[in-house]
Amino acid sequence: MLIKKLLKRKTVSKVASFAVFENKLTLVSQSGDGTDWICDSRELGSRDNWGQALESLIVQYQLAGSRIRFVLGHGLYQSLTIDKPALPHQELASALPFLVKDLVSESPANLVAGGYEEPLKKRLQVFVAERKLVQRLVLASLSLGCVTEVITADEVVLGELTDVHQSQLVLHGRHQSGLQLTAFKQQVLCFQRQLRGFRQPLLGEEPSSLQIDGLALELQRSLDFLSAQLRDMPIAQVLVSCDSEDNELLAEALRRRLSVPVAAVSKFPSGLADYDARVAWAALAHQPILNLYHDSLKPQSRLLTLPNLAASWAIGAVLLASFAGWQSWQEHRVQQQLAEEQLRLSQKKTELDTAKAALARHLPSELKVKLNGELEQQLAAKQATLKAIAMHDKSLQAGFASLLRQLAQAASQEISVSRIHLQGDKLDLEGVASSPNAVPNWLQNFSRYPQLTNRGFEVMTLGRNEQNVVTFKLHAQRQDEEQP
Repeated sequence: MLIKKLLKRKTVSKVASFAVFENKLTLVSQSGDGTDWICDSRELGSRDNWGQALESLIVQYQLAGSRIRFVLGHGLYQSLTIDKPALPHQELASALPFLVKDLVSESPANLVAGGYEEPLKKRLQVFVAERKLVQRLVLASLSLGCVTEVITADEVVLGELTDVHQSQLVLHGRHQSGLQLTAFKQQVLCFQRQLRGFRQPLLGEEPSSLQIDGLALELQRSLDFLSAQLRDMPIAQVLVSCDSEDNELLAEALRRRLSVPVAAVSKFPSGLADYDARVAWAALAHQPILNLYHDSLKPQSRLLTLPNLAASWAIGAVLLASFAGWQSWQEHRVQQQLAEEQLRLSQKKTELDTAKAALARHLPSELKVKLNGELEQQLAAKQATLKAIAMHDKSLQAGFASLLRQLAQAASQEISVSRIHLQGDKLDLEGVASSPNAVPNWLQNFSRYPQLTNRGFEVMTLGRNEQNVVTFKLHAQRQDEEQP
């Protein structure tokens, strides 16, 4: 328990979110005082630059030790819909790569997947990403002292920009990346569609009414489809969030052509000007219904490492030194008690000699004879005490430190001692051995050590425990006390 507490990591409190795209990495995090938002980006040439960009942002804004949420952008994952399998929820993450293997080109071993029940047809909405891609992000954040807690998809967290009590359709698009339609029922993704054939910006210096009409027609087709699917909660509003457009003007142009209300997305902090920053912020506010960061991706803690072994050795040395100090203190106390008893005995001898001299000068009387008998009994008791003290083994006066040291020197790789009992010249040992022959072989080595060579054992018991490991017990030779 002590080693575990020493090795336990400090609890991290900061949370940062990164929107990850092929050519861009965007950070969103709350400032230290909690009154403002940090938003910054790094343009990338390829995925190989993710680690460098991540390090640059974390170091610049002092986010080392933070909890990290990653949002994968378009092109870094695949979205699929399959029939819901009859599997327990805890087994779903490991089974999904094999359930969609016929729908993707990668091997299931190279994939991570997650899913949830979509609201339209109660089927399973599955998101799949490359395992190497996810591991690259996890290892990059771990090398900077951060802890990854969520890896999700941008279309999923985009629901945070919608109303929790309504069904809404979001028209969104990144810079020069095309237009997307995504529908949410109470912030849960239930429909997505890519719109092709539209030139951006839709509202340029000379707005094309044909493009707006075509866009409105595509939106109306999707609204008609969704109205048939979401009968209990039809689409109540269309939200516009396009980086290349003036969203207010585009919403006004679509409002005149559609039968449902249209508005620009406004549910985000000011200063988050583009799609990447908004989905990164949404990941912080969103309770992740999808998390691709499974237990199989989490780094496994290894306790049997060189620092841990060094710490355990240091603690063992401290414990042995403490035990040796305690033994020395016990020895000091015994010596003090012995000196006090010897002083008392000397005083009693003086009193006895004085009484004998007085007795020699006087005729004996019954009182004096009785007093003499009592004094002799006291003297006999003191002499018995002195004899008992004298009979203590010299090893007790010297303490057990030397004995324990030699016992440690006589250690064998085939013997593990679990119990040591010392009392005077009596030594009891218990433990486990690699084989029955290992115990006699170990005892033969005692002749090489002065403190162990005269130790005798009356009983040796060999057995096996529940794990079929050889156990032994060695009890000291019990010597009869000498007759007075």
